[in-house]
Amino acid sequence: MKISLALSGGGIRAMAHLGVVEVLRRNGFEIAAISGSSGGAIVGALLSDGRSPKEILEIMKGLKLKDLAGSSSKGGFFGLGKLEMLLKDELSVDGIEDLDTPFVVACTDLTNGKALYFDKGSLTKLCMASSSLVPIFSPVRYENLLLADGGFMDNMPTKPLEKFNYPIVAINVNPIPRKEPKGMVSTTVRALVLMMSANIKASAQFADFYIEPPKCGEMNIFDLKRGVEAYEEGVRVTEESLKKLKNALLDKKK
Repeated sequence: MKISLALSGGGIRAMAHLGVVEVLRRNGFEIAAISGSSGGAIVGALLSDGRSPKEILEIMKGLKLKDLAGSSSKGGFFGLGKLEMLLKDELSVDGIEDLDTPFVVACTDLTNGKALYFDKGSLTKLCMASSSLVPIFSPVRYENLLLADGGFMDNMPTKPLEKFNYPIVAINVNPIPRKEPKGMVSTTVRALVLMMSANIKASAQFADFYIEPPKCGEMNIFDLKRGVEAYEEGVRVTEESLKKLKNALLDKKK
């Protein structure tokens, strides 16, 4: 069965998307279109370029934050120029429109205050923009736009997948556990994730099935050592959800 996937942002938690895709493919689902914000955009770009979940996990396993974050430009503590270089090394195409699988990147237009969805254009630059969690990371200038993390306006972009006419499976890797943050960075990230959770609920209404790996909420989004753990949580929750997923999508076809 062909399906579309909407992948939320969430830093290292986005590795859970790979576990979900691994189980879906193993059970006969074909990923026919993908959309993503932030970490979901990075994972989605690599999947759309024909990389397997396990190949992508291997790419990410050995990375440290210093491998992704570099010197800042205006508007943030760090820049993501190193992330752009990593993606250029790992992706086989330059344009979104050249990918094997149709792909949509969600970004936030800081000038006009709205979500923008790109299905063509610079793959690396737009994935970097979609991952720019201001004020931690600097926003990105692209053409005549100033872009930031897609999660600010649409952290699980289901709406742009409707045009493909496949059942939409939405994956949110940011459950909200009861937790008191400590320190400036932890508090800032917690506030941003709470803010993004509101637009997750709005986007979920366009999905035919919704997956939320609960243990991902316990993971610091910048703790790159937990990528394998996030992947395994994606595998676990999808295997447990398979029967409900199949029933939901079969009902959709009727």
